[in-house]
Amino acid sequence: MFKQVVKAVLVFFMAAFSITLSAQLNTTLVQSDFTHATPSLVIIIDDLGNNLASGRRAINLPGAITYAILPHTPQATALATYANSVDINKEVIIHMPMEAVGQKQIGLGGLNMHQGQQDFIHTLHAAIKALPQAKGLSNHMGSQLTSQPDRMHWLMSELSKTPFYFIDSKTTDNSAAMHEANEQNIPYLVRDIFLDHDPSPSAIDKAYKKALALAIRSGSAVLIAHPYPSTLDYLELSLPKLNEAGVILVNASQAIAQKNLQLQKPLLVSHAIK
Repeated sequence: MFKQVVKAVLVFFMAAFSITLSAQLNTTLVQSDFTHATPSLVIIIDDLGNNLASGRRAINLPGAITYAILPHTPQATALATYANSVDINKEVIIHMPMEAVGQKQIGLGGLNMHQGQQDFIHTLHAAIKALPQAKGLSNHMGSQLTSQPDRMHWLMSELSKTPFYFIDSKTTDNSAAMHEANEQNIPYLVRDIFLDHDPSPSAIDKAYKKALALAIRSGSAVLIAHPYPSTLDYLELSLPKLNEAGVILVNASQAIAQKNLQLQKPLLVSHAIK
């Protein structure tokens, strides 16, 4: 009789342990699937470096935002340093001036079609040296230069010697950047939507909702914005509500890791968004 009681007790505890373990495994799988399936949004704020006040206001936006800083501007170093101090998930990249179609001024230290390869490489490295906080590089303007396979080959060949990723701002439909990045195994993202091509509040709202819809539909979206007053007004109100839409904010490095299926742990999400 005693042996039967002991056997029954052991069977009961083994069954209970099995149920608990199964529930834990199921919970882990659900959490993992949710983490990887949760739509993500990358927001890149372009053209920082000339104005300290608007730059700091952009950096104070909540969440894992990526800041594209023009490398030879008066406030570039101050803003890059400030971004690194505010939130570990905020990320700085070089917003590299590149030649555009027409006679548009691209700014100091830019890459253009008149440069030979050595001058091109020297100009690129000067920008990288100017912003040591940077983790990647994007094109500022560049509708002419990014359409040239040889120049994009020069660019990606140099970036392949660094840990940098590349963001194609997609200022032309003829961009050769993606192909050359693939050839050189450079991690990259491509802009999906400009938030404030039209900086009116109604147009910004429409573009933002379009980006959220794209993220939910395809799993991710890359949104480029600028430090315009109307843009910052809108994001200050909208970003704290982002999780209500079922979308998480990630920086460019996190998005690239997610894109390449290299992510082995949950996405880092800023405390401000949480």
